[in-house]
Amino acid sequence: RSSIDLQVLLTIGAALGIGKSLEQSGAAHCLANSLVEGTASLGISADWQPYLLLAIVYLLSQLFTETITNIAVASIMIPIGIYVAVVGGYDPRPFILAVTVAASLSFVTPVGYQTNLMVMGPGGYHPRDYWRVGWPLALLLTVTALVLIPWIWPFTLCVD
Repeated sequence: RSSIDLQVLLTIGAALGIGKSLEQSGAAHCLANSLVEGTASLGISADWQPYLLLAIVYLLSQLFTETITNIAVASIMIPIGIYVAVVGGYDPRPFILAVTVAASLSFVTPVGYQTNLMVMGPGGYHPRDYWRVGWPLALLLTVTALVLIPWIWPFTLCVD
């Protein structure tokens, strides 16, 4: 019982509740509408709009995962990603994958992922080490994910 981290469990439980309330209250749908309308108002070609929306969802997830647990990020951002896809008329799979990949890749800070914290002390690492090495790695994986996700899982809905 002493090895169970109550703070992590509370964070996960609260995030699941926030994710559910975002969905049930309509806030996720409202945020998705704002994102889709906002990108449309930028004058970007309709062909490029899903790529920009995917990048926004990915980057928000990546930003959140550096400060809270990946489970919390996924439970908050997946409803938003799904609604962005629905409002935009796209297949939700690329948006769900973007959230799950971004939420799982915490390299820039030691607090985003428990393993980062576990190795920091014994390895003699400092937060600046994560920052210095994490940014290039995060950038590389962001570009890779944003290229491969829509290539493997296209934005077009498959209607049977």
